Amino acid sequence: MTPDPENVQSLAISRYPHRYRVILLFRIDAAARAQTFLRRWAGNVQGGPTPAADAEAAYHFAFSWAGMAQLLGVDAHAADRLDPDAGAGQMEGFFTDPAEAPHRLATAVDLGFSGANSPEHWWAPGVDPDAFHMAMFCYFSDEAQKTETLRRIRHEASGAGLHEWQLPSFADKALSGHIPSDGVLHFGFRDGVSKVEIDWDEAGARGKTDFRELLLGYSNLTYPTMPVDPGPWNAFLRDGYYVGTAWLYQDVAAFNHFLADSAAAVQHLPAGSDRQEWLAAKLVGRWRDGSPLAVHPDRQPDAPDLANDFGYGDDETGERTPLFSHIRVCNTRDQELSAPNRQRFRNGPPRLVRRGFSYGPPLAGSVDDGWDRGLVGIFACARINEQLYTIIRWMQETGFSDRFYDVKQGWRRQDSMFGLRDKPKAFASAHIPLSDGTALDLPLRDFIRYKGLSLFFAPSLASLKILAGGDPGPV
Repeated sequence: MTPDPENVQSLAISRYPHRYRVILLFRIDAAARAQTFLRRWAGNVQGGPTPAADAEAAYHFAFSWAGMAQLLGVDAHAADRLDPDAGAGQMEGFFTDPAEAPHRLATAVDLGFSGANSPEHWWAPGVDPDAFHMAMFCYFSDEAQKTETLRRIRHEASGAGLHEWQLPSFADKALSGHIPSDGVLHFGFRDGVSKVEIDWDEAGARGKTDFRELLLGYSNLTYPTMPVDPGPWNAFLRDGYYVGTAWLYQDVAAFNHFLADSAAAVQHLPAGSDRQEWLAAKLVGRWRDGSPLAVHPDRQPDAPDLANDFGYGDDETGERTPLFSHIRVCNTRDQELSAPNRQRFRNGPPRLVRRGFSYGPPLAGSVDDGWDRGLVGIFACARINEQLYTIIRWMQETGFSDRFYDVKQGWRRQDSMFGLRDKPKAFASAHIPLSDGTALDLPLRDFIRYKGLSLFFAPSLASLKILAGGDPGPV
């Protein structure tokens, strides 16, 4: 069985042209009334890989386990077929068990969230992430459309017994921002270069990712995603996926300050090279225009090269693309994993489908202006622990390949850009090999800070109708 992409919410499989993005977070206080709201708005949700026209606002919905259980417990017919208590055992425990939520202490410590990144500093005062029952992802073409539509949504949500968790630090009082017109994010790098192309029909096409890395309901021996057994819950979850939503502050001033302070240590570059640009590329693994170091190791090409068909198997020491650079840690490509990880990830390293948007004004220079700015990341996958959480762990402690042990303190080092330096025992230094066999070891700073992380499930279009109180139909 292969999926029908048109039944999959486009949130993760389409790149929308809309510039303005908002994520509304709701608590469900009256499930039956919430279903009325869902029936009103869910009919506009798009499926498939073709994006909506820019002029049309677009919407998507995702739910926490507590939110889904409330909605499924209302309609008698749906409850008979999809008992929420039974469903708790059909989905991953990292999603259904409140004790495993990312803002809980044990999970936070496991993922490296401590100090300034600990959950006690997340979200906003009075906000309860345990009651993030429903997330509504909204896409708008302009400010006027955004303002008017948000007014309507909020009015109808309030009348349907939905409590919105508002975030005062955003002008829209919700996770919100925009896609920069030039595609360049706050740290100065082009976004959207590393695309995950889905292999919908299991053709095994080079460079594509099996749909089971994203979708539930198609478990097999190669991809043992929950639920394994056929039945009502398997049918309900089919064509849905988990969504991790992260609020990340980006300290642009600290990043620019690091580049300026460290540039003097960079020597013997090709004529005309910019030391700070070279150093920035080594931390990320791509030049600011998106060109990969694996293909252009010495200098940025005259025109952007947005190639994705490259690997690291012939660069074991990281001379071209440093071992600890961001793109190499998050997608190890053909770099060999350690034996335990090869056993764990027999189909290759875990992949995520990433979407997101910037928030806050741009900053030039190394003096902080006090404004909040950063990234709202949307990470879609079929296995929370094996994909999303694994990559977060790898960013905080790089021991997943034997290559790291060839570098002093290599297993304790971190992603050069997204590592959290206050993680206990972290070795916060950027290791950058040079062509003469030596290496730079530059002390790193915190360039990001987590301000929130929550998990949701984005059901298929068919299952969204069930959550809105419709007939689940035959199994």
